[in-house]
Amino acid sequence: MTLADSILLQISQKRTSFNDLLTRIMPNYSSTASARAALSRAIKNLVAFEHIVKKEDFYEITDKGKKIVESKLKNKMLIIINDLLKKSKATTNLVHLDDIIKNIQIFLERSKEDPTLLMAGKSSATFYISDLDELKESIEKRISNLNRLGQALDKQILSLKELNFEDMVISNLDSAAFEIIAKLIDLYSVNEIIIDCDKDDINSGLLFENHYEFIRKPDNVFILKAEDLNALKKLVLTNLESIMQTRFKIYIKEAIIYLKLGKLYYTAPYEIINQIRETFPSLNKTENISITKRE
Repeated sequence: MTLADSILLQISQKRTSFNDLLTRIMPNYSSTASARAALSRAIKNLVAFEHIVKKEDFYEITDKGKKIVESKLKNKMLIIINDLLKKSKATTNLVHLDDIIKNIQIFLERSKEDPTLLMAGKSSATFYISDLDELKESIEKRISNLNRLGQALDKQILSLKELNFEDMVISNLDSAAFEIIAKLIDLYSVNEIIIDCDKDDINSGLLFENHYEFIRKPDNVFILKAEDLNALKKLVLTNLESIMQTRFKIYIKEAIIYLKLGKLYYTAPYEIINQIRETFPSLNKTENISITKRE
């Protein structure tokens, strides 16, 4: 968009002073002097062509100027649609589909109010109805392929469930999280859990070492009796800031629990995770978070 077009667009929205315009264009110039000179020239031309008029300390757009702005906006809208369709054809994907539909809808709605917009479209658009038909066919083919792939994926998911493949749920790190840990202890019928601290993270080991309930083993591993789970709960919830800086995993037989981004991640065979989901329905509403498996 040229400087003159930008000035017209801004003045069409509200009465504008020279300083307001100068402030807006300043970032595009190396100095205030050069910005002021460019603005003065542009305003002088706009006034000479009767696109704007000055009233006291403000500039206002004229009817002639309004027509120029409308024409520019119309052309801009059609250029956007043309460009999006061209990109879609070139890449043979549907990444621009939402924007194409949105802009065509705007074009249709405005055409109902302004017949000149439709006339402009007929004469300056570089796309045809057949182009939109091709786009629709691409959508239908994609939907068909997605349905086929979705059915195949359904069967694969069912097979992995039957094979008791590993699954995962996520919870907030709060008091309720320890109810989930207690449930895992109950499901596996264990008397103790293992806490494996990162060997390179001294603070993790020190955090547990200072509490007698945690029995230290080699390689920064600690054993906690299942009946002392409340000791872990108290330690974690009263030292949240320190806990966020530590790296450790909790092992309950096949289940592994680890902390990341203020969340607890529970991984275990599908049958176990499914029982956790059934016991704690709110976990099904946990927002998805992209993670690296067992990092």
